[in-house]
Amino acid sequence: MKFKKYILTSILCLGLVLSSVSYSYAAAISPNNPLSIEQALDKAYKTNPDLRKASLSVKKAEIIRDDAAEMVTWIPTGGMVVPAYQQIMNGYEQAEIGYQTAKKAERTAQDGITYNVVNAYCAAVTNYNNMEIARVKLDDAKRQLTMSSVARAVGTLAEFEYDKAKIGIKQLEEAYELNKAQYEGSISNLRSLLNESKSWQPDLSSRPILAQYKRNELSMEVSRGLSESRDVWSAEAQLKVEESQQPWVIPGLSSKMQNINLELAQVDYEKSKRDTRAAIEQLYYMLDAMEGQIAVAEKAYETTVKDVKMAELKYDLGLIAKIQLSSAQVAEQNARINLENARAGLAQYKAQYALLTGQQVYSADDWNDATPVETPNVK
Repeated sequence: MKFKKYILTSILCLGLVLSSVSYSYAAAISPNNPLSIEQALDKAYKTNPDLRKASLSVKKAEIIRDDAAEMVTWIPTGGMVVPAYQQIMNGYEQAEIGYQTAKKAERTAQDGITYNVVNAYCAAVTNYNNMEIARVKLDDAKRQLTMSSVARAVGTLAEFEYDKAKIGIKQLEEAYELNKAQYEGSISNLRSLLNESKSWQPDLSSRPILAQYKRNELSMEVSRGLSESRDVWSAEAQLKVEESQQPWVIPGLSSKMQNINLELAQVDYEKSKRDTRAAIEQLYYMLDAMEGQIAVAEKAYETTVKDVKMAELKYDLGLIAKIQLSSAQVAEQNARINLENARAGLAQYKAQYALLTGQQVYSADDWNDATPVETPNVK
């Protein structure tokens, strides 16, 4: 009997000791390699080949246009009706269209890189948060299992309940490994965008603080998007190429084939406008939903902050145990991470929407520098 009382006392002491252990996150990042969102963008602009490629494409298109222009500085003795000369004239028209399109592509190349970096950085932040929350849940479950093993030894916990707890830990381990793999995948994506080595492991030091994204009325946004969308003006350029061939007799190209090519280009152009309109509308409402989600998450976080303050007061007065204070702190941390992840989601949707509608993809006002999430120590 005395032995049993001793064991029960040990369980109680063990519980107090374990509950005093803070829910701290193990460092899964390199503390000596901080990477802010602006540093990531700067690296991408300097190393990403798309900007150089876009610039070279403009130069190439300009040379083709100028060479084509030199060929139309004379009029053949047979006049403008000569098919061979008509082909030369149409070649110049197409070269001019190609040059204007290349210049547009160059202007949007940096926006595309910006979107890719912002999207990858937000994904990495979210996956890091999810990985660390999974780690905390796993550590907590292991502590609880240690207490359960003692309780099982003295017969106060059924073998079935103990086995159930072990299965739960196995599931939490699998969840943690999954979240870890997702985080590593997002870092791998950043490595590729920034041209970093496989061993590169950054400390993501920026966090999104965006809560709302001001937009115009939907019809105005759609109108702007249809004029700025790369898919739309690319399809429009191809349509102009086909239209430029209509007045001319092109050797080796029948009028029937010309008409079919024109009709196909018209279909592609209309489809690009329809798809772009649908994408803008979908993102517009998704942004509304994310703003609502952030508002809810902010209120939830404010509630948990108040709960922690109340728990700290009760703990100081000796009204609650450390494990109850720790639980309140973990709940606050979960709420903060949920809010942070919601803001990261809004930042991703904003970047995608801005790219689609020809607006500013990145704003420094949407971000701040902050250390990765950590659960505070219990006093």
